[in-house]
Amino acid sequence: MYQTSEQYKQLVYADSTTHLLNIYIEGEKVNPDHIFNFKVSHTLLANDEFTLGSVTAKSIEMRIYKSSLPNQYHNFYIETGIENEIVPIGHFILDSINKNDDDTITIKAIDPMVKFEFNYDGSSLNYPATMLEVLQDLCLKAGVELRFYFFFK
Repeated sequence: MYQTSEQYKQLVYADSTTHLLNIYIEGEKVNPDHIFNFKVSHTLLANDEFTLGSVTAKSIEMRIYKSSLPNQYHNFYIETGIENEIVPIGHFILDSINKNDDDTITIKAIDPMVKFEFNYDGSSLNYPATMLEVLQDLCLKAGVELRFYFFFK
């Protein structure tokens, strides 16, 4: 969860508020004037089934000028905000591309959490295994980098 000021909370839903939208493709910021459409979607329980470990998967869809794209475009980072308060929407990976007739491209990208949608086999672990060992093995098999963050107050 992200901490925002009381001013942000008051302004975020006001009709007169101008929201910032920053899109980074491969670490390079896209000119906001080159973004035509942008939409975030959330999916929870796509198969109408709740299981241990279920997560909300986000996806984005955007239409931008072809000239705004770098040579490679597989990784996307999106953030939004008001004035000096920026809130991350998230990191995304390329899902599909549609070339339009008007020098624009429609890109769909998905949350990297989809990499965990596979049948995990932990039989190669030496049991008893710690939760950390299971997590490390799971991330290795999903192709996801595991990072540790510690927060102290």
